[in-house]
Amino acid sequence: MIDGVKSGCMEDTVEGRNGMSDERPTRIGTRIAELRKIHGATQRGLSLRANVSYSLLRKVECGERPASHSFVAAIARALSVNVTDITEQPYGVRNASPASEQAGVPALRQALVEGDDPELDTPTRGIDDLREAVSQIKEWDRRTKHAEAVRALPDVLRHLHRASHDLPVTQRPPIHELLAAAYSYAVISLYRLGHLDLAHLADERARTAATRGDDPLRTAVAEWHHALILLFDGSYPAGLRAIDRASALTDLTPSQPATRAVRGALHLRAAILAARTSNTDLAESHLTEADALTAPGQEQANFYGTKFSAPNVDIHRVAVPVELSDGTTAISRAASIHLPATTAPSRSGHYWIDLSRGWLLHGDRRRALEALHQARRIAPQLTRYHPQVHDTVHTLAANDARSTDSLAHFAAWCGIHR
Repeated sequence: MIDGVKSGCMEDTVEGRNGMSDERPTRIGTRIAELRKIHGATQRGLSLRANVSYSLLRKVECGERPASHSFVAAIARALSVNVTDITEQPYGVRNASPASEQAGVPALRQALVEGDDPELDTPTRGIDDLREAVSQIKEWDRRTKHAEAVRALPDVLRHLHRASHDLPVTQRPPIHELLAAAYSYAVISLYRLGHLDLAHLADERARTAATRGDDPLRTAVAEWHHALILLFDGSYPAGLRAIDRASALTDLTPSQPATRAVRGALHLRAAILAARTSNTDLAESHLTEADALTAPGQEQANFYGTKFSAPNVDIHRVAVPVELSDGTTAISRAASIHLPATTAPSRSGHYWIDLSRGWLLHGDRRRALEALHQARRIAPQLTRYHPQVHDTVHTLAANDARSTDSLAHFAAWCGIHR
């Protein structure tokens, strides 16, 4: 007989707010229970197959504990489904209004599908103009203005491909490097808005374009983005191998500030990948290596869009224990962290999302919600569409006898309705 969800578990739903659709994804625990039953698995059987704690699985299904990224990935592998089948991303897509942050995705999808079409009826733009356009997208990425980046990218990609065909072969490498950068920003924007399949496609395009350029650091950064996609999919060993490939590419460049920043960013991503495999020592080793690569001026330079800097290392010092479900260590480390006002909103917003999960794991729901409000103030688009935020809100709601106005308003802003 298939185990049911413990009596008293409430199924949460989502309704449209702020231009979002009326889709109703359930919380992650409820969705896991649904998929488990569809596949004819008991809770104990699924826990064994996924190599996760039976007790934890029961608590996640009932909303008593949030589901970590690695937990969701393990369950997805065990059930032979995609991670997004559990998270139900992207949110707010169906019947999205023209003003929605999701509204620009169809045009970007079309541009990705068209790809390197030599017959595109697109006039040529000068390389300086295109470089400036990519720089603007880079700044939107830093500020988590993903919807703005998505709206601008189709035109920029088409003009870059047009230029790659019109220029002599010897003049094409800089265009390919700009293409790699533009596709990499497409990876991040689509990833943050929840369009993981499209992010996969943009990732492949970025890596291909990078290999056609002359800059090993750009190719290394493309591998860095590839490791992010593998991180989400739960392919942690493959992600670490992508980091190793990228590290080898940085050895091909002379010692310079950009090289130092890229190497540091690689260590930070490797730290999260290691944490997802529960390898605490390896994760802490990568944090130490990253810290040794920090230098003044990195925050302002934002080399290759990596956002590597000393504050980013501090942010990851909190993120690693959160990935290890160690909320106490996370909030202990956060007590000594004071992020400068110049910290990229994409990084400081993520810091508060991680800290919210840390407080939740530590048992302080009030501080968890306060951290989410802070994340919203700093990086609203990142916060609204982040699956960890949705799961945290569901967990807060499931464990509180009475929902506060603050929680209700935040949930409504995210598109979550109990």
